[in-house]
Amino acid sequence: MKNVKTKLYVFICLISFSACSTKKNVSNTHLKPNSNQSVTELNASNYSTVKDKYIIGYYAQELGVKENELNNVLLFRFIDEWMGVPYRIGGMTKSGIDCSGFTNLLYKNVYHLVIPRTTGEIYKELDVKPYTSLKEGDVVLMNYDGKKNSHVGVYLKNGRFVHASTSKGVMISDFNQAWYQKAYSAGGEVK
Repeated sequence: MKNVKTKLYVFICLISFSACSTKKNVSNTHLKPNSNQSVTELNASNYSTVKDKYIIGYYAQELGVKENELNNVLLFRFIDEWMGVPYRIGGMTKSGIDCSGFTNLLYKNVYHLVIPRTTGEIYKELDVKPYTSLKEGDVVLMNYDGKKNSHVGVYLKNGRFVHASTSKGVMISDFNQAWYQKAYSAGGEVK
């Protein structure tokens, strides 16, 4: 009888401890914009998770800005999910993506806009503005290997932009670097 009680006690303990490790799926529906709320209104005060706060803190440091200057949590979540994905021409998945594919997916998932798939077609859809007037979310185009508007990315802040680089995959680069200054072709809002 004592052996049965011991086994029962061990069984109850195992069930109790295993219940502590079960996962709950928590919905972040309060972060989705409603019809009266733009994506950029999902600001730092609306962090749904500790991870969001960490992401904003990390990218604020990466961009050299204060955390309260990064208002679009969805943008930086998206970037964080894709950071480091390798470059693959024609790619549209996390196993490999090209620059226009990355820009296309970013616009679709963050801004809910469908933009053209090729850099040449993206250029035709731009409301071009001077480099000094670029704002977060604007498209930036560069000339690469002697081809006009052959590389694309998305402007962030403080001279930084996110893109899928042929050498390092999805990354954030600095326009203040000489190569990007020389390669810059056009930038602006998608019409």
